[in-house]
Amino acid sequence: MGTVKVVWRNLILAPIWFLIALISIISYFIIQGMDESDISEQIITKIPVILLIAQLLMLIYLLISTRKIGFDVVKDGWKAEKRKIPIDIIGGIVTGVILAITYIYYLSPLQQFLQHRFGDYVPAGETMTSLGMHSMAFFIANVLLAPFVEESLYRNFAMREFLKQYGPVQSIVLTSVMFGLMHWLGGFWYIILTGLLVGVPLAMITIQRGNLIWAFTAHVVLNSIEFSHISSL
Repeated sequence: MGTVKVVWRNLILAPIWFLIALISIISYFIIQGMDESDISEQIITKIPVILLIAQLLMLIYLLISTRKIGFDVVKDGWKAEKRKIPIDIIGGIVTGVILAITYIYYLSPLQQFLQHRFGDYVPAGETMTSLGMHSMAFFIANVLLAPFVEESLYRNFAMREFLKQYGPVQSIVLTSVMFGLMHWLGGFWYIILTGLLVGVPLAMITIQRGNLIWAFTAHVVLNSIEFSHISSL
């Protein structure tokens, strides 16, 4: 049970790290004597920096907390038979492309429609606009860090321990819900779409394949295409 508690602490803290990063940036602007209206405008432009800080905090805490229980995020969950590795990589590339196309051309417009129709705490279209304002920070956070950090936590460490406690269906639901909640900066509908579009299929693939290679590759491809698309806006 001790290991499961470590899993839950990591999952609960994941969205909180983004809040801590957000509060830190706001505090910095306040110390600089910036007006409230200017702070609101500046925060939008600093979203990629907030993502970067939060990803680093997630990774640091994951490494520290899992070392005590003997879980190695670099080694555990990555082993696969040599003959299966090419299949996992190719499958991951195809999956990532499909997820990216689905999100960019179908689910992103759906998100904006839902935001206009039912409302959201994030203005429609703001997510895409803000992410493209600091390309380097966004690239490091979203392409270099996020696939490794998020797969290590949700589909590796959490999935492994949840399968021992709850079984496949509950494990997929729990990791996908928590994965969606981690993306709260994108708004209510972004939480739901991210959990369903990315969380569920990658969780199912990881259980079926028995390693992270397919899911990690898909995540890298998805985020790389997303970065290219947002940077071109």
